[in-house]
Amino acid sequence: MEAHFIKPDIPFEAGFHREDHAPLFRRCFDLTGPVRRATLSVCALGIGYCFVNGSPVSDDLFCAPVSDYRKTLWYNTYDVTGLLCEGKNVVAVQCGNGRYHESFRTVWSTEGEVSDHPKVTLTLTVNGREVLRTDGSWKCRPDSAVRFNQLRSGEWFDATRYEADWASLAYDDSAWHFARVDDTPPTGVLRECRCEPIREFEVTDPVAVLQTGAQRFVYDFGGNRAGYIRLTAAGVRGQLLTIRYAESLNPDNTLRIYGLSRFYPESEFMTDRFTCSGEEVTWSPRFTYHGFRYLEIEGITDPAAVRVQAVFVHQAVRVRTSFHCSEELLNRLFAAGQTSSLSNLFYQITDCPTREKYGWTDDAQMSAEQLFTDFGMEALTEKWMTDICDAMREDGCLPGIVPTNGWGYGWGNGPLSDGVLFELPYRYYLHTGKGDLLVQTLPYFLRYLAFLEAKADADGLVTDFGLGDWATAGSPADIPLAFVNAALTANFYRITALAQRLAGDRAGEAEMQARLSMQRARIARQYLREDGSCCIDRMAAVAILLALALCDRPAPLAKQLRRLVRENGCRHDCGILGLRCLLHALSAHGGQEDAYRLVTASGYPSYRYWLDSGATSLWEYFTKTIPNGEYTSENHHMYSDVLSWMVKQILGIRHDRRDPQAAEFTLKPFYFRALTFAEGSYASDSGTLSVAWRREADRVRLTVRVRGSTAVRYKDCILTEGDYTFSEPTDEKEESI
Repeated sequence: MEAHFIKPDIPFEAGFHREDHAPLFRRCFDLTGPVRRATLSVCALGIGYCFVNGSPVSDDLFCAPVSDYRKTLWYNTYDVTGLLCEGKNVVAVQCGNGRYHESFRTVWSTEGEVSDHPKVTLTLTVNGREVLRTDGSWKCRPDSAVRFNQLRSGEWFDATRYEADWASLAYDDSAWHFARVDDTPPTGVLRECRCEPIREFEVTDPVAVLQTGAQRFVYDFGGNRAGYIRLTAAGVRGQLLTIRYAESLNPDNTLRIYGLSRFYPESEFMTDRFTCSGEEVTWSPRFTYHGFRYLEIEGITDPAAVRVQAVFVHQAVRVRTSFHCSEELLNRLFAAGQTSSLSNLFYQITDCPTREKYGWTDDAQMSAEQLFTDFGMEALTEKWMTDICDAMREDGCLPGIVPTNGWGYGWGNGPLSDGVLFELPYRYYLHTGKGDLLVQTLPYFLRYLAFLEAKADADGLVTDFGLGDWATAGSPADIPLAFVNAALTANFYRITALAQRLAGDRAGEAEMQARLSMQRARIARQYLREDGSCCIDRMAAVAILLALALCDRPAPLAKQLRRLVRENGCRHDCGILGLRCLLHALSAHGGQEDAYRLVTASGYPSYRYWLDSGATSLWEYFTKTIPNGEYTSENHHMYSDVLSWMVKQILGIRHDRRDPQAAEFTLKPFYFRALTFAEGSYASDSGTLSVAWRREADRVRLTVRVRGSTAVRYKDCILTEGDYTFSEPTDEKEESI
């Protein structure tokens, strides 16, 4: 596809405007002969919806996929054979701002951001021949029923201006002006996006409606998710409904926004508007989405005339895992974790669907294994890895958010965040057995490591770059930043050596293994005592050493870790990296029951504290506010790795495709004493493994079902397609410390 962008032929005025329309484009044309095969390729910036003869070409949302528009322009291709006919036809597109033209200031704004009118480039091919492309013959209407649209603020839809047939062949566009060919188009390379689209999923009715003012109503949808509303209303012509979103309520049932407004000094936060036409209209925003459980609508004069639903919107990735057990806390936690994960899959792995909607890379590094365990992440990862490589500067520096137009190179980056460069291709390899992504990213690994090593001091430590064990729970002092950077750097060396081996670079692999050995020795000198314990007497530090295999003698560290956990009442005091490592480190070294106690602990900080506080998704911190009173998100995924621990330990399902000759799954459930049963499944591309175990008197009955061409190793057996039942002793013993 070649770029031929068109845009409205009106002056562009930079800056924030209370009216910021989504322009319309259309082009009529003739086709001769039958239509045997027709494809339409389109890139609309920042967001566009395309129609052929009045019908949408797909149910995809928020295309074009977000990117650094100076580097990559993602386009989508659709089969439109069934929408065309011999004779007269029309193609129409509506474009919104998206991230391409974010007009208002935020705390993440930066100089030099891409900004211009929304625009589109499109090519239609019929029977192997190009028959239509965007050019100066297209008609354009700069204003539309969408009077305001900003992805991270909201949308205003004026039904009095809406013409339902604007995309149809019968519509009269003689009053429209011609579009302008963009003479300074974006410089990014056009690439076809092959990952799953964003789509609508569950549609939820409110579980409660509260009147909080004369014309103000609050709707509770029972769960916190990403998406938007579906509003059906008639009202009086010109009647304005103001729609605000929130994750929590104040005691008086008004929306609790905390201090979010400070992040958006010019625009409103998570606010939509709908102007009634006097006739019943059903509407959902198309150029914004929000994170919410609660909705406030102001301006309602007749509650019976308004119907509202919540629509869950996210990337259409395949859900691979299911989980259920006798402890309801774990069932709720698993559901909340999957909700937060899906709420943050929007052509990138975002931090939250409320405050930022940015691809924070520290969050993604922490959740990578859980995301690959729970979802089919391969295609989305391929897309986002292109964006991550695009974001790397020539000197190897990465930003803390991807994609970016410039923000994030001075704060929020460093190994805790930049490690996503290594972690995503590595998890991709573990779960698919395909090393292509590791090999393709190898040059970026090497460039980044050279950048990082240049920051080391005389002892080889990076002491003043990046984030530490971010969002530490409770009030302990953070573990040293130099330790976090040293441990992660060792892991980067290990992954880079693997990529070099897969690339056939034996000399490079040997050199990288030598660097890894030197780094492990450096860590031992700085942070290990003679008895093998860690001189940083904190759960996070010890767990990181164990989980990343950075010690030669794990036994002293395992004993130290279990002591620390028990001394703290089986409640953690970790940040996102420490907690990511803690449960797996405990479970790998005889502390499964301690890990279970930690997951099910009461009080602060704990997962139960969230759920007892009404959480239906995972929070950014283990409290709703941090000490300075600042609001924290209630829909973050960065602590979600507990879900992968449930699958690996309680169900016992471990998925690993590195060795094509070995069984795809290893099954090794741990029969936790507090549980009477557990069941769940994992659906891979090769087949499905279903597991259920239940206590029966002094034994456990284990049922295994294998479907498809996959294979499962259980003890000394290889299980292929079929149903199996085993009777096992309940002799799980807890090691003493």
